[in-house]
Amino acid sequence: MQVRPRPAEDVVGYFPPMAGRTVPDGCDLCFLPRFAFLGGTVYEVSMDGVAAVILLRPDPPVRATTEVLSIYPSARDVPCNLLRVYIVFSEPMSEGYAAAHLQLLDESGQTLQGALLPNSYELWDGDHRRLTALLDPARIKRGLVPHQQAGYPIRLGQLVRLAVGEGFRDARGAPLRAGAERRYDVGADERRRVDPASWTLRAPRRDSFEPLEVTFDRPLDYALLTRCLRVRGPNGHHVDGAVELGPAERSWRLAPSEPWCAGRHELVIDDILEDVAGNSVRRVFDRDQTRSSDAVREKGPFMIGYLPR
Repeated sequence: MQVRPRPAEDVVGYFPPMAGRTVPDGCDLCFLPRFAFLGGTVYEVSMDGVAAVILLRPDPPVRATTEVLSIYPSARDVPCNLLRVYIVFSEPMSEGYAAAHLQLLDESGQTLQGALLPNSYELWDGDHRRLTALLDPARIKRGLVPHQQAGYPIRLGQLVRLAVGEGFRDARGAPLRAGAERRYDVGADERRRVDPASWTLRAPRRDSFEPLEVTFDRPLDYALLTRCLRVRGPNGHHVDGAVELGPAERSWRLAPSEPWCAGRHELVIDDILEDVAGNSVRRVFDRDQTRSSDAVREKGPFMIGYLPR
């Protein structure tokens, strides 16, 4: 008696017999493999070179443990030119499920057709735990034909829902424990460059572990906020510590790993930092070239100095 994996119909080749041994089991014969049978594999049992039985080893059940941790923006109010949303999962995910299981819905539960940019290449971070979904930029930029024909992906005064279906699969192939959603009230468009000069800083006391707190004039982009702000100390070195984002991504705080020292510190802001509509420190996403306020700022980081109290 021999047992070997059976090739699929579209596979050319020969699979050798499995290593193992046969032992008597009463009037029967039992095959004990040297290595475990693989789930989802078809095996052929042959006697004297003639196939006798075809066996299917079923896949073991995979328990659903992965969930959606958060959806960004986390603010309830968003502008009608909202550019992107983020979905953060608790575990690494498989690709290829967003098109069927990520939807933007209106108040009645109907899909907003064409609101999310269709993309055959999903935008995942390096850990495959954060998915970026874009609203169609061609419908956001006012001078383009898609905007003129269909308007904004979402409209002023709408109530919309971003729905994440449980049909997403994690890296093990298991579905989500449950779907998730976030509701948004759609407001007027946001077409101002991000201006750090309008932010409020609350300086910490020197020789303390108090956090530096920075409050913005509007919600900023979640993913960019996690990497576009840093603090430089009097010695020119970066200040290490724990970063925390505030509600609705309207604030940022740094709790230092060592007490604040005396002297001038600088909050350094990368010029690629954006708000939720894609406007950055350097330029407006959909700028009006006739407006001086929309002029592109000189490239380079923006610095705000402060002294610990």
